[in-house]
Amino acid sequence: MPRLSAPRGTADILPGESWKWQAVEGIARDLAERYHFQEIRTPIYEHTELFHRGVGETTDIVRKETFTFRPRPESESITLRPEGTAGVVRAVIEHGLIAQEGARVKVYYLGPNFRYERPQKGRLRQHHQFGAEIFGIAQPEADVECILLQMDFYRACGVKDLELQVNSLGDSASKQQYRDRLRKFLSPRAARLSEDSQRRLSENPLRILDSKDPRDIEATGDVPPAIECLSDSSRRHFEAVQRLLRQSGVPFTVNRRLVRGFDYYTDTLWEVVAGRLGAQNALGGGGRYDNLVETLGGRPTPGVGFGSGIERLLLALEGQGAQLPRRDRPLVWLVAHGDAARSALWKIQQQLREAGFPADMDYTGRSVKAQFKMADREGARWCVVIGENELASGTVILKDLSTGQQTTTPQGELLKHLSA
Repeated sequence: MPRLSAPRGTADILPGESWKWQAVEGIARDLAERYHFQEIRTPIYEHTELFHRGVGETTDIVRKETFTFRPRPESESITLRPEGTAGVVRAVIEHGLIAQEGARVKVYYLGPNFRYERPQKGRLRQHHQFGAEIFGIAQPEADVECILLQMDFYRACGVKDLELQVNSLGDSASKQQYRDRLRKFLSPRAARLSEDSQRRLSENPLRILDSKDPRDIEATGDVPPAIECLSDSSRRHFEAVQRLLRQSGVPFTVNRRLVRGFDYYTDTLWEVVAGRLGAQNALGGGGRYDNLVETLGGRPTPGVGFGSGIERLLLALEGQGAQLPRRDRPLVWLVAHGDAARSALWKIQQQLREAGFPADMDYTGRSVKAQFKMADREGARWCVVIGENELASGTVILKDLSTGQQTTTPQGELLKHLSA
C-alpha cells in the first residue's frame, strides 16, 4: 500500500520544532494577560453565512478560498474558519457579553485558520494565528492598545527591524465616498488593470489597492488617498491615533495605499512588516470594525483587533537569525543494572516527576552502555544509576552529563542534589 502523507498545504509540527510554537504561544498569552485580555476559544468551523455576512461576499477569501461543505446532504452549509474575528464576534453576541449598554470585552485567541489557496512558504492552507479583539471602546486608545500589544509580541519573540504602517479608511460614509471616488478615477484605466481588478472595480474597488499584480500597481500609482475623504470625526480619530503612537514612542509611517482583505474594516488600519525578509515581509496587522457587531446581529458596538500569523513569524525569526527563548527543564535519565534496580528506579521516576523534574528510563532491558547512549540521544542532563551496590546501600549514583562529574548520594537526598 502507498504511504499516506499530510494533505497539501498542511504541515506537521514535529517535536524538534514544537518548542518554538510553545515559546511563541507562551509569549502571546503572557503579554495578552498583561494587557488584561482574556482567552476565548471558538469552533474551527461556523455556519457559512457568518463569513459571507461578516468578511464580505466580494472578498477573495469568501469567493475563492473558503473550505465550505455540507456534512450531510440535508445539513446547513459549514465553513472552516478563514479568519478569527467573525467567529469571536458571533460568540460575544450569542453569549450576551456585549448586550448591555457600556459593556466592554477584551479577548485573545490562538488557533488554526483555513484558506484554500496556493500553498507557499509561510502561507499554508492550514495556518495558525494569534489575535486579539476589543469590543465596546470607540476611543482611539483601544486602537493603539492593540497596536502596542502586537508590536510588543513581535519584539518579545525577537523580531528585529519592525516597521509599523498605518492608514484610515474612515467611517462608513467616508469609506463609501472613497469607493465611489476610486471607481470614478480608475474606470478610464480599466483596460490597464488585471482581470481580477477589472471585476473588483465594480464590486469592491478598495481591493485593487492591495493587488500585487504589476499592472494594478502601475495603474494605481497616483490614486487619491483615502484620507482626502475622511469625515471630521474620522480625521480627528486618526490624528489621535498618531498622537498616541508618538507618545508611546512607537515609530510609524502613514501608508496611504494600505487596505485590509476584509470588508468589515473602518477607520484605523495597520500592518507590521519586518526588515531583511524580502517581498514576504508582512507579519500581521489589524484595524477597527465599528459596524461588524451590528452586521452580525448584535447591538451597535465598536470593535478593533489584530491577527498575527505564527508561521510567518517563525519564518521571520529564521530569516533574521533570531533565537526564541527556550525554557528547557533538564531531563533526568534513569539507568538500571538489572531488573531489581529497574523496579527501584520506577519508584524514583515517579518521585522525580511529582517534584517537577522530567524523567524517563528504558523499559526493555538494554545494556547499561545502551542506556547511557539513549540518555545522550534524548538530551538528558543527568543520569541516575542504580546497581546491586546502590540497592544494598540505599544510594544512587548521580552523573552530570554536561561535565562528566558523578557523585554517590542517599536516595532521600537525590532531589536536593538535583535542585542545587
